[in-house]
Amino acid sequence: MFVYKVFPSEEGWPFPKYHGACGRIIVTEDCGKSLNHFLYHPWIVRAQLAVNLLRIAQQLTVNKQNWALYMLDVSLNNFAVSDNGIVKLVDVEHLIVVDLETVSSKLLVDVNAF
Repeated sequence: MFVYKVFPSEEGWPFPKYHGACGRIIVTEDCGKSLNHFLYHPWIVRAQLAVNLLRIAQQLTVNKQNWALYMLDVSLNNFAVSDNGIVKLVDVEHLIVVDLETVSSKLLVDVNAF
């Protein structure tokens, strides 16, 4: 739930839209079929999906907010494809969030100590 609220789809993040939560249950948008569904589709469809996945990978590591999000559980089931071909990361259970600004400032301090 944390990821859906801090990195909302309305701001362009590749996650489902978060609608709310109650107890242990969260409600998000239906993002479509799992990426597994597209394994035997024509090459051009799979190539377009691969480009979308590369864009997601770049967005998760290089963005104007200076955050890096690293997936620890990368599998086809963790991605969904909408009817219009938009790929979203639907399982954010195993994700590390890094504040790149803090990391880079700490690295500068450590380097200057030598």
